[in-house]
Amino acid sequence: MGSVQGGLKMSVLVLSCGRTGTNMLLEILRGSPELEATPMAEDKQVVRRGQLVYENYLSKCDTVYIDNVEQVSAFLDNNPKMKILWTIRDPRDMALSKIYRGQPGHEGPSYGLADDATHQGCLEDIEWMKQVYVHITENYPERIKLIKMEDIILEFHDTVKEVCQFCEIPYNENMNNFIGRYRTVQKGWRYKTLDKSQVGLYKRKYQIYDEFFADWRKCKVDVAALFEDLRPYSEFFGYNHATLPSIQKKDATVNYKGHDIKFYDLFASGN
Repeated sequence: MGSVQGGLKMSVLVLSCGRTGTNMLLEILRGSPELEATPMAEDKQVVRRGQLVYENYLSKCDTVYIDNVEQVSAFLDNNPKMKILWTIRDPRDMALSKIYRGQPGHEGPSYGLADDATHQGCLEDIEWMKQVYVHITENYPERIKLIKMEDIILEFHDTVKEVCQFCEIPYNENMNNFIGRYRTVQKGWRYKTLDKSQVGLYKRKYQIYDEFFADWRKCKVDVAALFEDLRPYSEFFGYNHATLPSIQKKDATVNYKGHDIKFYDLFASGN
């Protein structure tokens, strides 16, 4: 590991995979006069370059732009005062957002699906994110802090103050006004306030995104199977991933949009 260079001031990189709140945390921290954000909203190549960044540097990068953990080590060794803020989100909510936003015409590429907008692509993206996270926590544990997107939304002030303490910067009231600072066009248009509806999307999976996941022909993903494959990641990052109880009777009634709908087990013996 590289030794700390005397007099070098702290720098901050918000890092994780997409759809975990990296942009939100970045824009919050842009309210600090102690940090100097990069002109571009995301410094995609910063880890790949592996070079010494300027003092008080602030930016974000997604793990998809990291090729191997050796790049991570080289980057952190060359930047001994770099702090890593690692955002995470309930993997089920993360996956739903990846699949929906990654559709052509949404925020995905115009020519087709985003790489992480399929069952397998989503799992691979989250698995690689976890591998990079584990590498940093095992080798640079004092330089990384995990921040849950849900905590930013539901416990804003306490969470941001903890982030500031970790980054060794004072909390600034201007951090509260981050919504108007979004430089990503889609986010600036979409969010006008701190959106608490982004928490627990998986509980309303058939209602969110204009009922996109209610029609398999649109999403083309077996959401239940994907959620089960995401279970190890939910448990690893401290999210409750309880399984819904199986139906024990021959019929069950659920409420959907205020209407009671009865389902019958057509495969039960005698039917």
